[in-house]
Amino acid sequence: MAKQNAKSAANDIQNLFDPQGYQGVFKTWASMNERMVSIAIDAGSRANDIASETTKEALSNMRDLTEVRDEVFEYGNAYTDFVKKQAELFTRAAQNYSNETQKVGTKVAELASKASEEISDKVTTAAEGVAQTVHSVTQKAELGCKL
Repeated sequence: MAKQNAKSAANDIQNLFDPQGYQGVFKTWASMNERMVSIAIDAGSRANDIASETTKEALSNMRDLTEVRDEVFEYGNAYTDFVKKQAELFTRAAQNYSNETQKVGTKVAELASKASEEISDKVTTAAEGVAQTVHSVTQKAELGCKL
């Protein structure tokens, strides 16, 4: 009987290190990584769109600046208009980047919070299982020693 309890206790101890028990935590990490990469790719795509639109508008403004004018003073007005348009363009682009940055920050914070809760729950569950197994092993070992 003592031999059987010792063997059962040894099996229980081996089960503590079974990777299957920790698979849920790793899956949660992998899922979080997938979502984080998705957020980064979407943000990069939107940043590229903003840059592309800004470049197109800046080049259009340059085209307007370099048109031939009938009167000399019109060149001064064209340059003033160009500077004004470029300043407005810069302001809009900076605001668009700022808005995207805020959206990404919010998404990342929400994701991190959710993942933290999920991982904490899974680690707690795994730890409780380990504690129960250790308690069972201890009882079996004590029983084996008494016999």
